[in-house]
Amino acid sequence: MKIVVILGLPLSGKSTHARLVNDDPKFDIPLIETGKFVYKEVEERGLVAIPENIVKVASECKAKSDAYFTEKAMEFVLENHKNKSIIFISGVKARSEVKFLKDKMGDENIILISFHASIQTRHDRLLNEDRKEESSKQDGKSTEDLAMASDISRFNLRDNKELGYGLGELMALADFVINTEDKRWPHHTFENTMTQFKIILTKLTE
Repeated sequence: MKIVVILGLPLSGKSTHARLVNDDPKFDIPLIETGKFVYKEVEERGLVAIPENIVKVASECKAKSDAYFTEKAMEFVLENHKNKSIIFISGVKARSEVKFLKDKMGDENIILISFHASIQTRHDRLLNEDRKEESSKQDGKSTEDLAMASDISRFNLRDNKELGYGLGELMALADFVINTEDKRWPHHTFENTMTQFKIILTKLTE
């Protein structure tokens, strides 16, 4: 099994691209987001899923194991998708998590793809209808999105949390990079970036 780790700051487009690829019968690659395990931890503690609480709970869990949520994601993968040849995992933020995946699945089976867009573009995407629809499917995510949309400092808090875990370093070390900037230079259309993504995945599945 190959694990394609899709990296990127919030609203960079990583999960949107992965979900649409999963809809393509040529690929049929399930997407597992570590965020769902974060929101589950927050909910189990009876907390509202605002950025401040998410940062607190995530930090406490990562104190137990730096790869805590990636470990949970892989448990889910091996229980529910063990017959798949390739899986997307989104939400990995630290070298320790990549090391955990490589130790478990083998270095050659872990591929990092990084998605990039400017902070203003990413913040504006919080109000996109497709984002609202997708967030409503996951407990806590829509609450967090509303908090970040109304106050960009909370969006910055989320960015800083993820960069603090080491996400920027992983993005710099990625095997492939896709620029999803659709408002500022350099501009790319969604069709263009989806084509790039599918070309990469085709090479990985050949």
